[in-house]
Amino acid sequence: MNTDKHRYIEKIKKVFYLCPFVSICGFKLSFLFFAAFFILNDCSLKEAKTDYGLLNEGQKSFANGRFDRAEELFKKLLDSHPDSKLRVYAMMGLADSLYKADKFQEASFQYREFYELYPVHKYTVRARFYKGMSEFSEIKSPDRDQSPAKNAIEEFKKIVSNRDYMNSPFYEESRRKIEECRKMLAENVFLIGKFYFRTSSYQSVINRINDLLEEYPAEPYEDEAMYYLAESYYREEGFKNALIEFQKLIEKYPHSLYVSIAKSRITDIERVK
Repeated sequence: MNTDKHRYIEKIKKVFYLCPFVSICGFKLSFLFFAAFFILNDCSLKEAKTDYGLLNEGQKSFANGRFDRAEELFKKLLDSHPDSKLRVYAMMGLADSLYKADKFQEASFQYREFYELYPVHKYTVRARFYKGMSEFSEIKSPDRDQSPAKNAIEEFKKIVSNRDYMNSPFYEESRRKIEECRKMLAENVFLIGKFYFRTSSYQSVINRINDLLEEYPAEPYEDEAMYYLAESYYREEGFKNALIEFQKLIEKYPHSLYVSIAKSRITDIERVK
């Protein structure tokens, strides 16, 4: 190792002395020190060829926030040491590095690789949780596609449905994340139903809002959703169902802004009868 370092320094010296512009105003010495520093640093990274060395350098880079460098080192360990007992740590380190670098799709893949390869390891629940978090981090606003929310729920449910994970710190957090995802999915269905109502696609409103009220009850906008459902039945001349839904709205939300409209519609329906 010392021989290599001396060789690198001697090369820098030769290059340095061939560049006369750096000797002006005494910059020669400082240039040499900086060059030697970067060469020595590079040399130490190149020499991290053992699995222990690569893991150690990867963990140091991760701790210092150099996630791309950590990713590179963990990948090198996995590629160059296929039989190493440290692969389990490198796999988790790689997934974590990708996650911290906001490379969520790649991180999701790596976390899944981990728990599929190590289904009963102590880090398995952690891999499942962060697989879910990788999906969760990809969730867009409620008016956009909510596939990431559905994928995240699947992962979090695998944690909360497993008794072995009940004492894990990831258990309760998974329950909270499920609720957050459900709210996003509910709002997505509601906005779609609202859009269909504005475009007079009343049968589509009926299908969407019925699904919403069944799957995601008691959301803050439930009275509005119930109104769209009842009004859609009314405009489709399904007066029997409209009457039932308007009455439900009045009973459940007597102070809703939609109660006066509901009462008016009930009067109209009863007059038709």
